[in-house]
Amino acid sequence: MAKSFIDSKETRERLAFLGGGLVVVIAGLWTAFVYFFPPKSAASSSGPNVTATSGSVAVGGSVTNSTLTAGAPAAGDPASKRK
Repeated sequence: MAKSFIDSKETRERLAFLGGGLVVVIAGLWTAFVYFFPPKSAASSSGPNVTATSGSVAVGGSVTNSTLTAGAPAAGDPASKRK
């Protein structure tokens, strides 16, 4: 009775070695591709585009250690002349 190709221990060891090596090569190629060709972002370095309307508040970026003052504008403030 003849053994099949996969039944041989040496064949399984060779296939496991080649499969592991193939995984390492593919992972290395993917890492190099991502490093040399990074994804292009829509807002690369201009920062976020934030808009506030109708007396609302909008924040873009880091707000750590920032102050937000709410309430009616002061008498001399140009915003107090708006209707």
